[in-house]
Amino acid sequence: MFLFYLILVLALITNWVTIRLRRLPIGRAWEALREDEIACRSLGINTTNTKLTAFSLGAMFGGFAGSFFAARQGFISPESFVFMESAIVLAIVVLGGLGSQIGVVIAAVVIIGAFELFREMDFLIAIMPAGFDPVQYRMLAVGIAMVMIMRWRPRGLV
Repeated sequence: MFLFYLILVLALITNWVTIRLRRLPIGRAWEALREDEIACRSLGINTTNTKLTAFSLGAMFGGFAGSFFAARQGFISPESFVFMESAIVLAIVVLGGLGSQIGVVIAAVVIIGAFELFREMDFLIAIMPAGFDPVQYRMLAVGIAMVMIMRWRPRGLV
């Protein structure tokens, strides 16, 4: 339980650092680079250093998260990182919106909540025909949600 609160505090600190970084000149350069790389170069922003800074900070935060994941799990193996996990993270970011932290949080709650709702529907296996797999319907629901968001809210939920 202690590790959960520690990770929650570190996630809030990461969020605070990210908000502060976005207000600094490097954060503004990242946003400008995301929108139009050619315009950044014409303004004199070194795009290579800006990208490398973003990648290195992302790797640093990813390393912190990975170390706490390893401490929580106690054992790490390649089976811990299946394609489904990557697809879920990508879906959360797409549904949350580009550059929106609160949108990503809302999308994570919605998607993980929907997965848990579908997990509770495992009772359907008893009444459905052979070969029914609720996991397929979970991903179908996420796919439909992504298509709907891309159609009506291309910038994400928030």
